[in-house]
Amino acid sequence: MGGSRFGRRLLAAVVAAMAAASFLVVGAPAAQAAPGDVTITGHGFGHGRGLSQWGAYGYATRSGWTHQQILAHFYGNTAAGDIGNPAIIVRLIAMDNRTLAVTSGQTFTVGGRQLAAGTAGVVSRNADGSWQLSTRTSCTGTATGSVRITTPTFATLAAPGDDVRRMLTLCAPEARAYRGTLSLVWDGSALRTVNRLPMEEYLRGVVPREAPATWGDGAGINALRAQAVAARSYAQGENRTAYAKTCDTTTCQVYGGAGLNGSSLEDARTNRAVADTAGDVRTLNGQVARTEFSSSSGGWTAGGTFPAVVDAGDVVSPYHNWSTTVTRAQISAAFGVGTLQAIQVLSRNGLGADGGRVLTVRVTGSTRAVTVSGLEFRTALGLRSDWFSVGPVVDPTQSDISPVHVAAARTNLGTVVAFVRGTNGSIYASTGTATAFSPWQRIPFTASTGPSAVSWDGRRIEVFAVGTDRHLYHTSTVVDSNGRPTTFAPWDYVGGTFTTAVTVASLGNRRLLIAGRGTNGQVYVRSFDNSGWSAFRSAGGQAVSAPAVDVLADGTYRVSVVGTDGVVWTRAVSGTGATPLGAWTSTGRPSGFAPGASATTWWAANVRALAVSNGQSVREVWGDGRVVDVGGTATSAVALTEQGTGEVWAFVRGRDNALWVNITDGATSTWRSAGGLLG
Repeated sequence: MGGSRFGRRLLAAVVAAMAAASFLVVGAPAAQAAPGDVTITGHGFGHGRGLSQWGAYGYATRSGWTHQQILAHFYGNTAAGDIGNPAIIVRLIAMDNRTLAVTSGQTFTVGGRQLAAGTAGVVSRNADGSWQLSTRTSCTGTATGSVRITTPTFATLAAPGDDVRRMLTLCAPEARAYRGTLSLVWDGSALRTVNRLPMEEYLRGVVPREAPATWGDGAGINALRAQAVAARSYAQGENRTAYAKTCDTTTCQVYGGAGLNGSSLEDARTNRAVADTAGDVRTLNGQVARTEFSSSSGGWTAGGTFPAVVDAGDVVSPYHNWSTTVTRAQISAAFGVGTLQAIQVLSRNGLGADGGRVLTVRVTGSTRAVTVSGLEFRTALGLRSDWFSVGPVVDPTQSDISPVHVAAARTNLGTVVAFVRGTNGSIYASTGTATAFSPWQRIPFTASTGPSAVSWDGRRIEVFAVGTDRHLYHTSTVVDSNGRPTTFAPWDYVGGTFTTAVTVASLGNRRLLIAGRGTNGQVYVRSFDNSGWSAFRSAGGQAVSAPAVDVLADGTYRVSVVGTDGVVWTRAVSGTGATPLGAWTSTGRPSGFAPGASATTWWAANVRALAVSNGQSVREVWGDGRVVDVGGTATSAVALTEQGTGEVWAFVRGRDNALWVNITDGATSTWRSAGGLLG
């Protein structure tokens, strides 16, 4: 199609004042989706091919581009041309398979017969294929006669100028007025109504339907001029049917005629844009190019007939970035997959943020999995474009009692590196001592959960996070002599499909165990050693929280989760191969947030504390049986680390959404803020 109708959209751009006062604050918080909803974010509005209307406006108003520069940018392989002012025939879709009833405020003709101003003529098709004219005193008046005619065409006796009352007007609830002639045609199976008029008059009814006329009040007039040329070329490049070159809906490009219910639909500003570019078109290989256009590119055009280009002007678009929520039931019904389990983007075009427009996506449910194109996915769910990213698919019956997850890894004695997820989805790190924390360091990544981290030797840190596709990813860094991270490696894919954060612990050098909750509510584990990664294994259970993992003195791991009864349960897992051992055992200790474990690495595992909730406060159950209530107010899961000196450090998000740290030796404890704003 040529483009999408601005008349049905927000016309005013959204201007947001962004403050850079905090290292983790990026934009305003998104509206919360209901349990079970899937959040989809994206860029742009429309197919993205050719000219971006908002991009054109941005280039015109922010960069001072002329309409020729705009056209040359978006249609880079075309040249300027001129077609004069040919006639064009437009199919009026709403009139399909209907008789044609017309009136006018001046004398008009049909089939060569004159009808007086204010009367109405109705043309229909007889069974033998001939045409019948019925006349009335008005559109709703009494019949005055009926006669066969040879040509089912209406025309005004004199040119109406810009007076919509003297144009041909449909006898319909929406009394649309048209320049030129109106005719009824038979396409071999149904009646069609067509409007024949000069191209330049046709464009006066197109441009204000496709772009806001208000853009013509200033430098935006060049965006309207570019739109006029694109619309002219698109129409001339069309050849829809034998009886009509184009149509009047978004299937072609929107054309509303000249008037509606006695009022003009044209605008002096868009008329000026049409007149200023009279006859101008874009040509490709010596022919008039069918110059597609759409509302907003999102920052990159999609390519196709015209080369894909960066669209810096689109930054002014209210659709440059967008977000919407869709229920799991809607997605399941749209693709017929049973109970929705996962959505995975398989391929993108590689242009722009998030990897660009989606080429293929897999939708998996309880009965089948289907792979569809990005366009098919967009169409089925009514998304603004095929440039999108899909948030996690979570079964509301598998709720996560503490979806905010933090992590901490001890490096040097008295030094801990904390990891959090910011409000923009990125992962951040800060190195702290008992007295101060460093500024936050961003680790670029778009995560759907908080991170997990461990150091197997105090010199290297392994970091894991679940992406927006619900799969697990990993990065790592070595630390300097002060225990601070240096450069983080690129994120690599680990796999799995998780509905909570994933946690990690280490039994020795190059030995890890990760654990997270799968889409069926069970806990899944996977180990790493010198042989590489094991397969994912189910440890069973039904969890309502992310797991915690710590190391035991016998060389095994312990996985802890909050079960559906609200109580913390534990199960042992082998140190090699991630084989679950024994059965799940209840600790008898309730918790309102995901548990935390201090003995996450073999070289700092003296206290072996397990954190649970005490109301909203933090309670630590130490390995020697002591129960240490350190207080505070936790709005996240708890991350614990040990110093090897009998101290335990606890990290949580507080009521202010900042990261808070508690240091206790079992007798006294101190809270302090590490700052930030956690997502």
